[in-house]
Amino acid sequence: MILDALVNQFVQRFQHEKRARVCLWFDERREFIRLLPALREHLAAMTHPPFRFLEYDEEQRRGQIWLKYEIRRALNGAGPAERNHLRFVAYVPLSEDRLERAGTDGEAPLDLLAEYRLAGILWRVGGKRPTLFSFLRQAGVSLPDGPSEQRRLYEGGADSLLAKYAAKFVDRPAVFWSIPLTPGLAQSRLIGDADQIILDLAVDPEVAWKSLRDKGLAGELVEIVRERYGFEAPAASPGEWVRDLVAVLALTETFLGYGEPRDFPFMDRLPDLTLRPHHVQLLQRWLRDSNSRAAWDCWVQEVETKIDLSAWARGRPGLSFGFPHLVRLRWDDVWEAFEQAAPKASATVEFFDRCQELIANEANLGKTSHAAIGRWSLLRDLGVFVHACGDGEARVGKVTTVADLARAYVDAAPTIELQHIRIRYRAEEHNLPAAIRVADRAYADYANALNTRFFPRLMAEGTAAVPGLPDVTPHLEQRLWHAKGRRAVVIVDALRYDCAFAIKEVLREEDVGIEPVVAMLPTVTPIGMTALLPLSGASVGLQMKSNSLHPTVNGKDTSALSNRIAYLEAFGATCLDIADAEAAGDAPHGAGDLLVVFGHDDVDHIGHGEAQTLIRHVQLEVDRLTRLIRKLHRWGYATVHVVTDHGFVLLDEARLPEEVLCDKDWCHARKERFAIVPAAADLPVATFPFRWDDRVKVAVPPGLAFFKTEKSFSHGGAALQEIIIPHLTSKSRATTQKRVGVEVVLPTCELMRTAVKVVLRPRSTVAAGGQMLLFAETGRTLALDVQRPDATRRGASVLATGPKELRVEPRGKEQAVTLFFHTAASFHKGELLDLDIRDADTMEQFPPGGIKLTVGRDM
Repeated sequence: MILDALVNQFVQRFQHEKRARVCLWFDERREFIRLLPALREHLAAMTHPPFRFLEYDEEQRRGQIWLKYEIRRALNGAGPAERNHLRFVAYVPLSEDRLERAGTDGEAPLDLLAEYRLAGILWRVGGKRPTLFSFLRQAGVSLPDGPSEQRRLYEGGADSLLAKYAAKFVDRPAVFWSIPLTPGLAQSRLIGDADQIILDLAVDPEVAWKSLRDKGLAGELVEIVRERYGFEAPAASPGEWVRDLVAVLALTETFLGYGEPRDFPFMDRLPDLTLRPHHVQLLQRWLRDSNSRAAWDCWVQEVETKIDLSAWARGRPGLSFGFPHLVRLRWDDVWEAFEQAAPKASATVEFFDRCQELIANEANLGKTSHAAIGRWSLLRDLGVFVHACGDGEARVGKVTTVADLARAYVDAAPTIELQHIRIRYRAEEHNLPAAIRVADRAYADYANALNTRFFPRLMAEGTAAVPGLPDVTPHLEQRLWHAKGRRAVVIVDALRYDCAFAIKEVLREEDVGIEPVVAMLPTVTPIGMTALLPLSGASVGLQMKSNSLHPTVNGKDTSALSNRIAYLEAFGATCLDIADAEAAGDAPHGAGDLLVVFGHDDVDHIGHGEAQTLIRHVQLEVDRLTRLIRKLHRWGYATVHVVTDHGFVLLDEARLPEEVLCDKDWCHARKERFAIVPAAADLPVATFPFRWDDRVKVAVPPGLAFFKTEKSFSHGGAALQEIIIPHLTSKSRATTQKRVGVEVVLPTCELMRTAVKVVLRPRSTVAAGGQMLLFAETGRTLALDVQRPDATRRGASVLATGPKELRVEPRGKEQAVTLFFHTAASFHKGELLDLDIRDADTMEQFPPGGIKLTVGRDM
């Protein structure tokens, strides 16, 4: 629209003065100069441009003599017919008054062009000398009527808001220009997200400020910041400006958060009343921004060397998040209150009811910090967990059937069972025994209430079957062993139902389903692993040796892994040890449509050794299984099953129920959570039929009790945590997938500060070539780290929080991330660091070999 209107202005002038060949366009304030490149391109794209465009430029030795020469040369070189149609527009970025007199600095007048005033024409808009504002208004742009707003738009000549705005959006259609143009709208569209630019400045002040100046946008940002925050342009350096801004943002948020007290020590540094809400909004955005939060932490650490409000704030009601020393003060108070409440369940619930909003806010604003103060997120999650256990216990008290109690357990498993392990792990990592005790008490109360109510109802049924849930053996016969198509199965020892949800959380790119099924009693490895086999048509029995169970299938002892493998191979499966599967790059040669991966018994092994170690190990095993599932998909197995033999009970030993009498003389075999007894014996213990041998029964203690002294980790009985196990299926969303490629771009490999900015761009690794794609691409999770050799010459991370993970999708946008180094580390000029970017699952490195970073100064 704008360029067409500009060209039409000159065409109309020539039509009005048909004998004129030259139109002089004077632009004293150089308002139009940013439009000239677009105008040249616009004319060049025309088949028959209506005039030739010439530019006066003394630096290029294109003055008035050159203009006259170019006009005369063109006219002399044209034939009579062409000469009649030749027209010229000469742009002169000087005052029109120069036609008659010299410049203010004694420059010669443009007397050689004076003839065109008579023989040619001068461009006019509405009969007056043209300005960018008057031209745009005549072209149909909706401009303000108020003089002050008009001045804010046009003042500044080539650097005015209007000049920059018109140049940037010159190619937009008429509907774009119909929107009323105000200085605020022009600034926002030119700059974009001004607050984001401030955050970028904080990450790298010198580089970001230079970029703004190079783009001619520094003035616009300064004006926006002045209006919105009351800040002037950087006085000494951009870094000092950012530091001072951080100080005022934190002071303003503190002043408002503490109720605007009259004795605030830094009243003289607060912005005007109307600007204060903007400060709070920017600070909260900054604290939530994962890429820029580390910059805030660095700057505010410097600010806190001169500002300490601890003494002033102690004992005052108030809430602010900008100053870490105030967050620390608040954490100490809240944690002290929690420790006082922790010994009593009712006091703990009351504490969380009173403080949950404060804790949630602190956790939300602290989650992006590389130097988080306190364990707010742990305390928040513990509060949610305590309430979930209370709600679960209340639900259990309202249901009366085996099926409903099983459903209550299944529904609550992700929020109670899984969260118990996660909270315990985090509390141990941070050495918070009070949090451990609260989590264990809440979970034990729920688990005991659940199984105390469940067990007598199950016993009344006379069978370990759970209505509405399938038994594991017939379920797997149908869904796994006799299914069609290429499939793999990972057989895991002791995978509790809730742990399957942890796997599903990680496998976001796949279609993952989890079905609860019922394990066979007793819930121990020899029985459970045998029950996973395709047993239809087989002869199954039980032998007992030295207090151990030895199930048999067709006469073979299937408590032995080697016999189970032989049975599956005879069934037609390709069997592979998990260690071999993890080490292999490609699928085994000759692998069939059914691949069985076995040997994963770390959870059971560690749990029996030391339950506290198991809590720390569960997430490692989840990560290990997800990597294996992804690998099996890459090997071409569209469906991957994960099955297990039994679950487990995990309780604080101090909260285990009392031991139940079961004399060893009554039993063929007796363990902590079960016993095998004669079927005909009349014994004072609960018993259930044993499916594979009607001569014996399985005796189990009620609820979570035991027959022999037990540790925190146990299995074998009929608790819901033991008998309900997961059948997880992961279906690949593409039959054959190839991971998206990644291009790594660094602005520089020389480090002048304790951080490095990395740009990651997804790159397609499949070629279409005009044909159907042979492969579908999938995203990948990258682990980004900066390392330097330690004493053993192995890479040690220098990042504040260790490797950072980032998800890259096939059609996603490029992502910029700044990796901040640990503030306690020091670096010497010339030192080499390794930027290590790898696929978190396959360990593929980008680029291969990594990138060397050179420390540019002592830091």
